[in-house]
Amino acid sequence: MLKKIYRFLGLLIGLVAVIAFMGYTVKTLTIADISHYITAPAIGGIIVAALLYATIIPVSAWAWKNMLADIGCPHSWYELSMIMGVTQMAKYLPGNVGQHIGRAAMSMTRGIAIQPFLLTVFSETLLALLAALVTGTTGAFFSQAGLASFASAHQTIFIPMLVGLLIIALLLYRPMVPRLLKRFAPAYGKSSLAGLLPHSLTLLRALAAYCLNYVMIGVGIFLMATALLPEVKHDFMLLLASFSLAWVAGFFTPGAPAGLGVREVIMLGMLSASYPGSNALLIIVCFRLATILGDSLCFLTAYVMLIFSRRAACSS
Repeated sequence: MLKKIYRFLGLLIGLVAVIAFMGYTVKTLTIADISHYITAPAIGGIIVAALLYATIIPVSAWAWKNMLADIGCPHSWYELSMIMGVTQMAKYLPGNVGQHIGRAAMSMTRGIAIQPFLLTVFSETLLALLAALVTGTTGAFFSQAGLASFASAHQTIFIPMLVGLLIIALLLYRPMVPRLLKRFAPAYGKSSLAGLLPHSLTLLRALAAYCLNYVMIGVGIFLMATALLPEVKHDFMLLLASFSLAWVAGFFTPGAPAGLGVREVIMLGMLSASYPGSNALLIIVCFRLATILGDSLCFLTAYVMLIFSRRAACSS
């Protein structure tokens, strides 16, 4: 019952966010504004942002490969990249469950049992959320807006505290996951399953990979924003923080496909103070185009990989 209420509220919030953002976009950005910014450098900036965004698949597949190998289920990076890439577009379906269902189905057809799949994807989700919070908080703290709010003495304390919290989180991960599984996935929360957990060093590597994902996306947003608005001074840390923290908000809104609307509203709220007029909205709209382009590129590349793998299997 609670899950149904949560999903309904998520769908409602997502729908409201999409309507609100689309209404604000239509009201703020005119056709003349859009045509003014359709230039070769701007298009190039969107393509660069899309390419950097697309690196999340090979990087995440590397982290997934390490976690699977650590629990005795080795698979190639090529195969895991293909699985993640092919199922990437399913996240645009309402409810945000299509991607996980498709990924589970492809994984099991390629010899990844349900237990290793569940545990590694569960770990991936928690670590990706932690990486988003760490990256987003760090970016917000060291952005120009953040520097104006904190004394330099506080900055010297921030990094050691953050590192300490990460170490504590990784140390608590193995004893806490069995309890989390019993709470959120009781069918798989048995002791025999809960014992198959990646070690702390493997989790640390995976966390670093997910942090790298957000940094690469932040670099893409920064380069795209520079190409779109060359006369504006851009704050890389603020752009990095806006996406990372908006991703967390979109993740907890299951009704919004790929966080559509929710992430844009959060980013708009964070960027509006530093980007006057329609500049923030322009960056956000173009970045959404870049993510769609990047996801499409990942899907097409992975699908070609799938075709070649099937042909190789048939010829052997």
